[in-house]
Amino acid sequence: MGERRPVFVLLGLYFSSCFHYSAASLYDSNDDLVILDHSNFSSAIYGTQNAWVVEFYNTWCGHCIQFAPKWKLFGTDLKDWEHTIKVGVLDCAENENIPLCREHEIMGYPTIRLFAARTSKGDVGTDLQRSYTVEDMSNSVIDLLAEKQRASNGSSSWVNLQPYRGSSSDVWTEVREYGAVEHAVIIVDVAQSYAARSTILDLGRYSNIVVRYQEAQEKHVREYGAASLPAIIFIDKIGKEEVVSGSSKTRKELRETIVAKLGLNQGMLPYKTVFSGRSDGTVNKEEIEGAGDGQPEEINSDKLNYEDDLPDAAFAGVERKDQVYMVDVENAVSYALGHEVAQHKVIRGDSVKALHDFLDVLVRYLPARPAVHHFLTKLYQYTLSHSDRIEGEQFAEVIKSLQGPDSVLPNHQPWIGCLGSEPKYRGYPCGLWTTFHILTVNSVLQDGNSELYRPKKTLQAIHGYVKHFFSCKYCSEHFQAMYAKDAESSVIVADDGILWLWRGHNKVNKRLKGDESEDPKHPKQQFPSKSACPSCWNGETLKEKEVLTYLKNIYAKGALSFKGTQTIVVPPKNKQAKVREQLEKHKQREREVEALVVNKKRHNVSEDQPLRPLSTWGFNNTDISLCVFLYGISTIIIMSVYCMVVIRRKMRRRRFLETYKLPVRTEKKNNQRSSHESLASDDNHRKVEE
Repeated sequence: MGERRPVFVLLGLYFSSCFHYSAASLYDSNDDLVILDHSNFSSAIYGTQNAWVVEFYNTWCGHCIQFAPKWKLFGTDLKDWEHTIKVGVLDCAENENIPLCREHEIMGYPTIRLFAARTSKGDVGTDLQRSYTVEDMSNSVIDLLAEKQRASNGSSSWVNLQPYRGSSSDVWTEVREYGAVEHAVIIVDVAQSYAARSTILDLGRYSNIVVRYQEAQEKHVREYGAASLPAIIFIDKIGKEEVVSGSSKTRKELRETIVAKLGLNQGMLPYKTVFSGRSDGTVNKEEIEGAGDGQPEEINSDKLNYEDDLPDAAFAGVERKDQVYMVDVENAVSYALGHEVAQHKVIRGDSVKALHDFLDVLVRYLPARPAVHHFLTKLYQYTLSHSDRIEGEQFAEVIKSLQGPDSVLPNHQPWIGCLGSEPKYRGYPCGLWTTFHILTVNSVLQDGNSELYRPKKTLQAIHGYVKHFFSCKYCSEHFQAMYAKDAESSVIVADDGILWLWRGHNKVNKRLKGDESEDPKHPKQQFPSKSACPSCWNGETLKEKEVLTYLKNIYAKGALSFKGTQTIVVPPKNKQAKVREQLEKHKQREREVEALVVNKKRHNVSEDQPLRPLSTWGFNNTDISLCVFLYGISTIIIMSVYCMVVIRRKMRRRRFLETYKLPVRTEKKNNQRSSHESLASDDNHRKVEE
């Protein structure tokens, strides 16, 4: 029974959907629109006679939060057009909706798509541009509907938006087949009149009238006057005409004039069935409390002690007001990979490289738990083996398949530091910013002193992710513009990357202050606050030197709190050694690549020209270092032996000379001296005798 425990824990982690991000829907059943999801999307969209305009959104997306009130007004504006087109929403933050969003190639939020009548599976729809006003979006819908109808892609249930070409007296010939029709109305206005066509759509639910639009000709201008347009022509069944002109200019005025003249009222409309947005007809689900409310927070029992090159032991100190929590980071990484990346239908080209680079810095610099680090390492290796093209659906399956006893990426855990006052606030964007800050800080703390350290590398990986995968289009565009302005030019030394991201984050805080996406209980302010870091402020100005120290303190791996992270039970083996081994392999691979770059520069080789690395016969850095050490020791020993031999030979030669050679030479010298003395004596005697 004990052996099965890890499996149950993993299943609990993976299927903890009760806490996932969809708890905070931006729309409910009180709005004038249809809430779509995986259970009703196909039956509502595919094969139906009416068209659809659908907003694909994400609950946490700041721009989606800003856009939601406008889309609700848009739904109200088009609520009487459902005979021709319906308005819907689909939340891509729902785990179950990811395949739908991937299938329709939703690359950012909010995305608005128009689906024509009789849409079939595989049709991803037509993009509708977001506009600043509801009226502009309504006009865009009219243009698309008219275009579809003109290309015979409309439906018999649609109202006729094409210009009427006949005379007013012939209008009854066209509508004679509709037995219930009692009134015919022609609105004469300028070409491509939105007011006229909007009125036709507004009144389309009344089965007893037919309203057509006619482009004004010279005869109309002569008859009614240009200032009197639009003109409304009421035609009864016997052909009698009545013209009303000059009093109605806008869509609302046209509609009210026609309704009043013909005595139309709501009782004439067909019964409208309230569609809750669920295929089973049940009401829309109630919004639940904030993610994880009321759930016990467990202190992680998987103690961490990774030595110097890996994350420190689980934080056990006193929590700060600005404490950074690993649970927020794990949530952000899990959502980024499992939702934003996996939602892409196909990942190719620069997007594959961006994914590879982002996983690279996660493996190198994110102070993750052993099982999480092992998971990221294996996912990184998977991307290396698929460098040309990755199917989003396949990527999602790989994420599932990599979950194991010692390889875990938690699906979702209750937010702590990034918990908002309502589920739609903070959450993922806050967690992603936290992750980015942790990466920039720990990359410097870990490798900042290395000669091969590239200050821009971590920021480039972050920028690549935001550009290719961060699905809030509005936010992504702003970040890219901010990066293009000065990131590459201002990041020169290691600490520059930390400060650039901090400055950028404060620019975003300033821009979003007072925005609809701002949590009223967590207002945007310049970071760090005066209460969190008094020494960082000089009056109303932040001191960057002090801020840098502060950032390194709160985002360093030893400062992170593991409170609230779900327990990961792993087999009782040396998991720390295994993680070290994985990280060492990753570092070795990176060092080889960096060495190639240095060699290219040293040999003046262009970046595009491959440089063949020196073969190491399978030796790693430890083996090579040991060889160098042994070589040095051997050289010293050989030199020592050589010196000893030479010195000993010299000493032996000296002793030999002293013992054998020197006495003989002395005796010879003495004999020579004696002979010289005797010769001198003989000479002296000879001289005396003479």
